[in-house]
Amino acid sequence: YALVIGIDKYTNGWQRLDKAVEDARRVAKELRGKGFEVTLKLNLKSRELQDALKQFFAVKGKDPTARLLLWFAGHGHTIDGEGYLVPADAPTPLDESGFLLKALPMRDFGSLTRLARSKHVLSIFDSCFSGTVFQARASATPKAITKKTTKPVRQFITSGDAGQQVRDDGSFREYFIRALNGEEQADFNNDGYVTGEELGLFLNQQMSALTRAAQTPKAGKLHDVRFNQGDFVFVLPGV
Repeated sequence: YALVIGIDKYTNGWQRLDKAVEDARRVAKELRGKGFEVTLKLNLKSRELQDALKQFFAVKGKDPTARLLLWFAGHGHTIDGEGYLVPADAPTPLDESGFLLKALPMRDFGSLTRLARSKHVLSIFDSCFSGTVFQARASATPKAITKKTTKPVRQFITSGDAGQQVRDDGSFREYFIRALNGEEQADFNNDGYVTGEELGLFLNQQMSALTRAAQTPKAGKLHDVRFNQGDFVFVLPGV
């Protein structure tokens, strides 16, 4: 299952984005082609965003054999090292109390992913904020696929690091799609599969090169020994 969220029509002081909704629609189309049952949500307000996430992880994630993928494209923000997802109706941080009432803290996101009984959960955030939800890792080439798929995991990939302005031009989405389709070499060990770890490394390398290190995607796993041994796996075309 996939939940794909795009927010570009911000209504309470945030600059409107150009590509978030388009990116979400493109990603949803590609994931459907990969066999995912996709729920596409656009321009969600605070309550709608929280409800959509909770329903996705609690309802779609009740099946232990399911794989869950979340894609979020929209604004993100960091306050005192804490990352937040910004819904369509959130005020800017100039109204700090109002912002904190509407925004979704990444610290709470780990609790949301724990609602799922599904073994493998991958969340990808194309937004500006510090990756406070996960443990950063030095991206090493993954080991055997069979072992990776037998262990549970809660993985996260962000399109940039703390304090970085990420590009609103569709480039992160385009590299994601190319990786899934085998159009570029994201399968570093040439075994016919792209794992979450390989995907994170590929996106880091491509976006870092494209932006001359102005945008450096990060990947990691939840700070929880129950959910940090496995890996999300995509099958490349032709396998």
